[in-house]
Amino acid sequence: MKKILLVFLITLLVYLSFSFDYVFLFIADGMGIPHMQLSNMYKQYLYTDQLHILELPYYGMVETSSMNGVTDSAGAITAILSKEKTYNDRININPDDEKILPITYELKKQGYKIGVITTNTIIDATPAGAYAFVENRKDYQKITQDLLESNFDLFIGGGKAYLKDSNTKEYGYFYTETLDRIPSLDDEIVMLYYGNFPFLTDDPNRVTLEETLNYALSKFNGSPFFILIEGGRIDHAAHAHDTYSMINEILDFDKAVKVAIDFYKQYPQDTLIIVTADHSTGGLSLGDGFLALNKFQPSAFSYEKMISTFNQSKNYEEFQEKLGLKLDLEKEFYYTKNSGKNVSYQSSVVRSFYDVLNDPVGVNWGTFGHTLDYVPLFSNVPFDKNIISNNEIFSIFEIY
Repeated sequence: MKKILLVFLITLLVYLSFSFDYVFLFIADGMGIPHMQLSNMYKQYLYTDQLHILELPYYGMVETSSMNGVTDSAGAITAILSKEKTYNDRININPDDEKILPITYELKKQGYKIGVITTNTIIDATPAGAYAFVENRKDYQKITQDLLESNFDLFIGGGKAYLKDSNTKEYGYFYTETLDRIPSLDDEIVMLYYGNFPFLTDDPNRVTLEETLNYALSKFNGSPFFILIEGGRIDHAAHAHDTYSMINEILDFDKAVKVAIDFYKQYPQDTLIIVTADHSTGGLSLGDGFLALNKFQPSAFSYEKMISTFNQSKNYEEFQEKLGLKLDLEKEFYYTKNSGKNVSYQSSVVRSFYDVLNDPVGVNWGTFGHTLDYVPLFSNVPFDKNIISNNEIFSIFEIY
């Protein structure tokens, strides 16, 4: 009887153990298949080179629904990390109002270093999926507290506004606002911007995902790890139909994937790379009987800067001068000003600007929201399903 019990316990231990020492989970927030395809075509057009994502040999598609149908980022990341679909806005709380554990906590118990990296604020839905338990993704106070109590090893993102004045030392964290140094031996919270990272369109010199991931690898140096890397601003640009900013963010995300691929070449038996998205945004379609990348016009500013400039401008001439606008948007400017509504990416002046840029290229956006489109899944490790539900992603590798 004792022998049977011992064999059972050993089998159970093996089953519960993770099969890879080094795990990279890349989430390109809002990136559907057309978003990735357009970015690849643009990179080939400019540099005659394809995305590094496409170097990963195994490919499938992910079904992204939540219990609400079309998912948000909270429901999606919960499904991915906790293997259970739930309602939108919930992070690691299932439909029965019970707390469910993401894979990160299981791996932490097994001695893995846990890193969370994002170009959004560190308490936004996708990064929070690694450590938080809330019924509403906007419960930032609870999310911040869950972060501090997680005992995870490294957080890198935006969000000085939320964590700068927190008593991080009390929870054993070294708080910093720069990557330009040797990593601390303590657990670290690295807050690089007040809120989200600025778009690369507006600040080409901003910190890149490649830099943040290299920092994490330097810190973990030989220890088993699980790192979540989110390209969060892809989604924001897609919501606004800001095609150029979206491509910039995907190319930045892709350079971080290259870091993981280079790492994998050093440790091929011990490394798992997963690249996917939580959902698709904007209803992007490529071609209107034609697709003319040679007519694609890079913009000098993102929709975010356009909105900020609009709010700071008393009249159209000031707005036009500050942005260096060559298009005539005077009618749309005053229509938006006189509407009495806060300007957003759905406002006439912003919509018209991006329509003028997108239409000649044959790039079309069908919605300002999320869609149920499949999203891509790439890995260096084979899997046996072509279409995977988002709550099956870690199951298909038979490792958790």
